[in-house]
Amino acid sequence: MPLTDVAIRKAAPREKPYRLADSGGMYLEVSPAGGKYWRLKYRFLGKEKRLALGVYPDVSLAAAREKRDDARKKLAAGVDPSEAKKADKRAARLAATNSFEAVALGWMDELKPYVTAGSMAKTKARFEKDVFPWIGKRPVAEIDAPEILTVLKRIDSRGARFTAHKVRGEISRAFRYGIKEGYCKFDPARDLVNAIPPAQTTHFASITEPAKVGAMLRAFDGFSGTFPVLCALKLAPMLFTRPGELRKAEWAQFDLDKGEWRYLVTKTSTEHLAGC
Repeated sequence: MPLTDVAIRKAAPREKPYRLADSGGMYLEVSPAGGKYWRLKYRFLGKEKRLALGVYPDVSLAAAREKRDDARKKLAAGVDPSEAKKADKRAARLAATNSFEAVALGWMDELKPYVTAGSMAKTKARFEKDVFPWIGKRPVAEIDAPEILTVLKRIDSRGARFTAHKVRGEISRAFRYGIKEGYCKFDPARDLVNAIPPAQTTHFASITEPAKVGAMLRAFDGFSGTFPVLCALKLAPMLFTRPGELRKAEWAQFDLDKGEWRYLVTKTSTEHLAGC
């Protein structure tokens, strides 16, 4: 007699596991701890086998019967449902490993020793905001240029053209990492170099007329702010360094006898020598 929801709910645990038969080889196994597990008993190539169909109540009676019927269809087609289930799991694991997100994160991990933590954080943030939500779960080998172009146009449409170009280059490097590791065979982002119009470079305001430069330097002498800022203002035109690098300068980097300052350039992490 087929099972009912009432009978399943009332099934209490016993000292040993026991079964409640349904139909078509399916049954509910009740464990001493109270767990209720759907199973399908079947024969394939003359051998008796078992197939797990899920746990009650996560898998309802109706859902378990659907899984049983699906397994029976596979048997009728000469396919072992247990092996088919294993193959599906392998395919899911492979898809997760071969997703663009997994490959891109692998590229970032490989890049970590060669870039600053801040630079890496910005790259990852760009991908999490603008790339992963759209193509992150896609198998990397199946992504084509039009898909990537859609991602780039979405970034460009909000007025972030420079970011769109930067992201295209980073996507391309992620694909080249994937090629090296055997996840894909070509880099579709490479063909999109000119797909987005060039970004308009906006330079910071600057004083270039000698007379005005002199006036600016004299204005520094009359600066009434804090002493550290006054020192920075006077050092900047002599050292020609980035404001952030000057602000983070440490005494250990200076050789006052030689008049030298050695520090790491922010963008390239290479040593730079400044003297005055």
